[in-house]
Amino acid sequence: MTDTYLVVEKINEVQEEMKRNGLWVSAAPGWVREFEKRSVATGEDFSEWLQFIYLPNRKLEAAGKMGGEEKKYIAPQATKFFGADVQKGKLLQLLIELDSLP
Repeated sequence: MTDTYLVVEKINEVQEEMKRNGLWVSAAPGWVREFEKRSVATGEDFSEWLQFIYLPNRKLEAAGKMGGEEKKYIAPQATKFFGADVQKGKLLQLLIELDSLP
């Protein structure tokens, strides 16, 4: 299996877990077009950022279609927003696994 395949499969698992936890939204919020100006302050903000910014960009990076300056680890950020919620334990585990992939 290629690294790209492994990353895409792990992202699919993350997306499914987000859906199971009620974190997946059907339409992108308006701020997505100007996400550099947006601060992530709540778990809901983080979930939207994860869904509409991070995961799509991570897929592009894995496919070599987008250059990543340096590896960005998502699990520490997710722990900040979801760490106290044991229901999101599997989601955190999947994000740790995603971080471990090239």
